[in-house]
Amino acid sequence: MTKRPDEATSSARNASLRGAELIIVVGGDGTIQEVVNGLMEAGTPLNRRLQLGIINAGTGHGFAQSLGLPVGIDDQCAGIALGTVRRVDIGRAAYTNGRGRRVERYFVNECQAGIGGQVVEKVQAGYKKLGGFLGFGLATLTAALNYPNRSIRFSVDDGPENEEKFIGIVAANGNAMAGGMRLAPQATVEDGRLDILFMHGQTLPERLRNFPKIYSGTHLESPKFSCLRGQSISLASEESISFEADGELLGYLPCRIEVLPAVLELRTGSPVTG
Repeated sequence: MTKRPDEATSSARNASLRGAELIIVVGGDGTIQEVVNGLMEAGTPLNRRLQLGIINAGTGHGFAQSLGLPVGIDDQCAGIALGTVRRVDIGRAAYTNGRGRRVERYFVNECQAGIGGQVVEKVQAGYKKLGGFLGFGLATLTAALNYPNRSIRFSVDDGPENEEKFIGIVAANGNAMAGGMRLAPQATVEDGRLDILFMHGQTLPERLRNFPKIYSGTHLESPKFSCLRGQSISLASEESISFEADGELLGYLPCRIEVLPAVLELRTGSPVTG
């Protein structure tokens, strides 16, 4: 049982260095992220023989949904015992933390700049007790009512830099997040790429009209959203724009986000489809 932030990171690192072959993490995306940060160094696993098992017990449970894990804990345990191995992608973000230091952190499911940071702040400040679906839903709706369109510069795969007004930008490894939102419905954790969602500047009526669609993925039918696939994206702004990953507030732009293909070895059962 962890008692402080990043304790799961140090525990996982110690187990990895001692030669552990299996670590089972019980928790949500934030806890899984902490464990994965303990297993990695310089973009590669510390212990290539180690496998990770996941028992989902979190608020947002986005990574478990993206992996297609069964809902029941008994079925999740059975999948780990079965021993089917999947090699999945993770992400790495380099950004500025709240103390002005440039740091790197690995993430498993998604990261966002813009409105996502404010949503996470609201969830952590009290909405979390409402559960994933309701907590993230209310936090997102509240943020959508007042979050300003922000000017962000971006470059995908080190290409030309562009600047536009956005509500936010999402770099998605998985296809589910924040209590069931399908912001990047075509993303998969095994394709070596990130699905990058651009939430373009919107008026309040447009936001209210589009908000319910993020649960079905039909928001992509609106010209106010666009999606690209790439291996990296760099973000910068003259404004102070927060940055989160896996439901944890990390810091502020500028940042660089990239995918690390097939570096995490998971022990799971066959994914649930449909």
